[in-house]
Amino acid sequence: MPRITAEDGVNVFARDLGEGDPIVFLHGWPLNHRMFEYQYTHLLDEGFRCIGIDLRGYGKSEKPYGDYSYDRFADDVRAVLDELDVDGATLAGFSMGGGTATRYMSRHDEARVDKLALLAPASPVITEKPDFPEGLDESDVNPLIEGARTDRAKMNADFAEMLFHTDQSDELIDWIWSLGMEASGQATIASAETWRDADLRPAMDDITVPTKIYHGVHDEVTPIEITGAVLEEGIENAELIRFENSGHGLVADETETVNEQLAEFAG
Repeated sequence: MPRITAEDGVNVFARDLGEGDPIVFLHGWPLNHRMFEYQYTHLLDEGFRCIGIDLRGYGKSEKPYGDYSYDRFADDVRAVLDELDVDGATLAGFSMGGGTATRYMSRHDEARVDKLALLAPASPVITEKPDFPEGLDESDVNPLIEGARTDRAKMNADFAEMLFHTDQSDELIDWIWSLGMEASGQATIASAETWRDADLRPAMDDITVPTKIYHGVHDEVTPIEITGAVLEEGIENAELIRFENSGHGLVADETETVNEQLAEFAG
């Protein structure tokens, strides 16, 4: 599987499987492309090309000390799409990956992307701003960052327990924990500060492609009324799809429905 060199020389890992219409997956914090395992299984069988990117600092990508901004992540995605010669893609971003996808569409003029799928996105803005009192208080987010500084293993375990509305096996929770532990500590801290502080509302004006927002109504990490509803209103050609039995981790809470929705939208 290829490692693509970004403009600053950092190697970014991408898994490129299958043929057909491409779907490019951007993972959430603090995981990696493997979180979409049960999407790949279904969508490859349906005839899609699935490309999973490990954002820098995560999974099998290099883990430099330094910049973990949405601009940097978006530039890395562009490097991957250019190197793999991807065109007409559905860009699917989960949580922090949704923020990365939102920024990509604005910063790179929707290059190589025909459709946008945002899953429980950490976008456009999570925490309170002077003109956005609906956001979470920073005190709701900072314990995750402090936990990453002091006991990242416990923080990842606690975060994994927050993700789901339906019962999941202990083994799946352990697997989620293990994906988080593959990240670098500095990337975990710095990118959490990115999604905590970001305000991507201006980027919404630049998104013109058909957009679906898939969001669990029980999401406690990126609540639907803060993110999904704002994106639907702010993106010209967007539709919010509510998942009534999902929390933040809708890819496991309602796997079959997510897979069917993605296949229908991307086809």
